[in-house]
Amino acid sequence: MEQGLVVTSYGRIFIVEVNGKNYEAVTRGKKTEFVVGDKVLANLSNQQQAQIQELVPRQNLVYRSDRNRSKIIASNLQQIIIVIAVKPNFNLGFLNSCLLSAESSQIEPLIVINKMDLAESPEFAAKITKLYHDTLGYKILQLSALENCTDLKPYLSEKRSLLIGQSGMGKSTITNQIHPEAKAKTAEITKYETSGCHTTTSAALYHLDDQSDLIDCPGLQEFGLFHIDIQQIAEFFPEMRNILGQCKFSNCRHLQEPQCAIRAAAESGNIDTSRYAFYQRLTENLKTKKSY
Repeated sequence: MEQGLVVTSYGRIFIVEVNGKNYEAVTRGKKTEFVVGDKVLANLSNQQQAQIQELVPRQNLVYRSDRNRSKIIASNLQQIIIVIAVKPNFNLGFLNSCLLSAESSQIEPLIVINKMDLAESPEFAAKITKLYHDTLGYKILQLSALENCTDLKPYLSEKRSLLIGQSGMGKSTITNQIHPEAKAKTAEITKYETSGCHTTTSAALYHLDDQSDLIDCPGLQEFGLFHIDIQQIAEFFPEMRNILGQCKFSNCRHLQEPQCAIRAAAESGNIDTSRYAFYQRLTENLKTKKSY
């Protein structure tokens, strides 16, 4: 058997890179829980085909889930790049979900605010920066992918990065700018700029150099966190960590319990109201086992 790297996934078919060469691979039996970024052991059937036999243990895994199903996205990452923009239909909950996913997987997040060439973008970027960088300490980069992505390149050096975001935010455009050989599909937003189109049909890994990889995945509209342990949620909010343990009750869920330190911090303005509201929705949904 040879060790390989899953560089593309198409449902039950994978492209596995072994010693610098790509093979079309299937799995042994019905097992299909492999994802871009996985290291695998495979048997080479011929010069074009292989069969995946075994998964090499992962360092980490990013996936989304609701009540009924989960979808693995990528593995063995050093960075998650969350691409956002003022248009189309920016979803604050999506950004918060991606950040929580990064925190829970101990992967460094980077927020990229794209489409800075739009007239509405400076005000939008200022609001995002004030909360997520100035208050919470997350790294933020502003750019216009249609013009250039030069400022992003230093953040990609010597890391495997996942580009993630809602449909229409410009992930594939960024991929094309960073790695022109990718020729990732892009789509024009409708003239009403109200919805994005799913243009990337599968996750794909691109080697930027010997030590740097970029993974582009399909655009998403939701990012469920149903798999996160309800007991750990507050730990993944940077603004809540230093307050944990100060509530009256050790099993406090930080909702309506009396003498809750986190709720008090939210009421006094020390925790942003939108972030606390997101925490409340997430906790309530996990309690009732409903998708969100």
